[in-house]
Amino acid sequence: MMYTFGLRPEYSKPILMAILVCGVVSAQAIPFVFAEKKEQTTITSQTMTVQGKSGQTIFEGTVVLKKKDFVMRSDHMVVTFKKGVQADSQETEGRTASQVDRIEASGKVVIEKSDGKATCGRALYDKDAEKLVLTESPVAWQGGTRIEGSQMTMFLKEERSIVEGGSRVVILEE
Repeated sequence: MMYTFGLRPEYSKPILMAILVCGVVSAQAIPFVFAEKKEQTTITSQTMTVQGKSGQTIFEGTVVLKKKDFVMRSDHMVVTFKKGVQADSQETEGRTASQVDRIEASGKVVIEKSDGKATCGRALYDKDAEKLVLTESPVAWQGGTRIEGSQMTMFLKEERSIVEGGSRVVILEE
């Protein structure tokens, strides 16, 4: 049986710590603070394991991460949280916030945005650098262009990408 529940960001850490005591549970629609702007990110999966000491949460089985118009699907995802981040709002004063440090997705990874799509075997998101690194046969599509290479690095804030290792670009003209 699957349960669906949502958490407000200020309650996520105490609730997640309670879940830690219970071990592995089914995870559906658990939002996390993804950035300083307190934007909501929702991750759904078949199972979730919280590892409090390492600051990691492991999602397995049909994992879907959604943030605004960004969607990442994978078979396995590890979310690592920053340790000791102090909450800055009055509402959560005195509590530690759960801010994402990095996300690693593996398996059949599919990334979709409003302006394009990418697939790969492994994707690593670094929050501080605001970059996404795709490896294991990455392929990206944007408009009528298909791009392949051994590794793709996407600098999200700068809206630029680097393709390494035998890049190949196919442009479809109308």
